[in-house]
Amino acid sequence: MEGVAALGTGRFAEAATYEGGEKVTGVVVKDGEVEVHVILSYPLPKPVPQIAGEVAERVSSDTGGRRATVVVEDLEVER
Repeated sequence: MEGVAALGTGRFAEAATYEGGEKVTGVVVKDGEVEVHVILSYPLPKPVPQIAGEVAERVSSDTGGRRATVVVEDLEVER
């Protein structure tokens, strides 16, 4: 997705979900919410809230009715 460099691993706690014996880094599934942790590319193609909103919209159809929350962890400078 434009503006997203990678999924984040978590700043203060690991951001991951374990499913079927595998770890999915950058996604945390909770009872009523799915958190998607991202690292954005700098320079930004759009404002941060717009990128976060687009990510939330994109994943919301796959959350099983849970609210999609996007956590922007960091910016990665493109070289």
